[in-house]
Amino acid sequence: MRTLLNHALIVLITIGFLCVSERANADHFFDYEPSQRYSDRVFTETPPPPGPVRPVAEFEPASHVLIRYPLGIPVSLVAQLSNTATVITIVSSSTVQNQATSTFQSGGVNLANVIFMIAPTNSYWTRDYGPWFIFNGNNELGVVDFPYNRPRPNDDNIPSVFAQAYTYPFYGMNLYQTGGNYMTDGINTAAQTTIAYTENSNLTQQQINQRMQQYMGVTTYFVLPDPNNTYIDHIDCWGKFLAPDKVLIRSVPTSHSQYSQIEQTATFFASQNCAWGYPYKVYRVYTPQNQPYTNSLILNNKVFVPIMNTAHDTAALQVYQQALPSYQIIGVLGSSSAVWESTDALHCRTHEIPDRNMLHISHTPPLGSITYNPQMPYISFDVNIRAHSNAAI
Repeated sequence: MRTLLNHALIVLITIGFLCVSERANADHFFDYEPSQRYSDRVFTETPPPPGPVRPVAEFEPASHVLIRYPLGIPVSLVAQLSNTATVITIVSSSTVQNQATSTFQSGGVNLANVIFMIAPTNSYWTRDYGPWFIFNGNNELGVVDFPYNRPRPNDDNIPSVFAQAYTYPFYGMNLYQTGGNYMTDGINTAAQTTIAYTENSNLTQQQINQRMQQYMGVTTYFVLPDPNNTYIDHIDCWGKFLAPDKVLIRSVPTSHSQYSQIEQTATFFASQNCAWGYPYKVYRVYTPQNQPYTNSLILNNKVFVPIMNTAHDTAALQVYQQALPSYQIIGVLGSSSAVWESTDALHCRTHEIPDRNMLHISHTPPLGSITYNPQMPYISFDVNIRAHSNAAI
């Protein structure tokens, strides 16, 4: 089903071996960039992955998390991440790696769970330029690359560098994309804002839909207007899949300029069936001053939520706990060197890496209440279990 409905902060950019301060505007553009929308990298399209293809969701088991140094997140968060997964840190050189190691040691990071990938970058937004992941028909976790919708050739190269460094099957999908504008349920559904269409205006919507299906395994594709009307048009600024049947949407007071559009978006999701065949459970998090509460990172059994040291933080964390009762919900304050913005926070600057050896269990949960029958004291349902390690089950 395909449906169409009617970020200023200081960042550190590594250029060669030099780090200089630059100011980015609300579109994740640096001051010198707006005249050039896209990277001039020559993109190499590849054939799609062998099918069937399944997209991998953020809430699935993860072995690693991808960040960049110089950091866009507090070192205290790196410490927490290092106790949850292995932290892959992109650095531009061995000199910068030594600087990062010193910072991490001082900040209490578990260095046993840190590895470094040496590659030049332009920014710390690993979510936006990092690799997308699928499982292909050969039971392999693969990397899907795309032309990054920003004029940053070093950032644009990261998916390819990553796939080569860690020996992943690699696929090139020739669609301008950005990771902050992509979320998937891990079954067959993805959601994006309409820039997925407008930034690929050389293609028809049908052609874009087809590429998302061929490369990402997306057969239910929600493409919606940005209810925030911020022009960055990233879906992680207002929504998040928490599970195949759960979606988090921000809420605002009726006096907010975007109230109607945000409510329309929440109503839309509530009216759609999830991949399991019943309507989405829609959770709302209150963001009256445009707090970036939806811009969180799910990493294994933990959810790292950016908080703003305001009266609404506690309620935001409670919404996550209600929706994900078995998860540890962790509020994370920004720092003077890593400020959370309404359209640029924790999710934008981190990227989970799925466990390529995960045990994947797929099934459709029984819906509603089931009356106990002593003559048949069991529930029958189909389960598909796949060991991506290829180990015996």
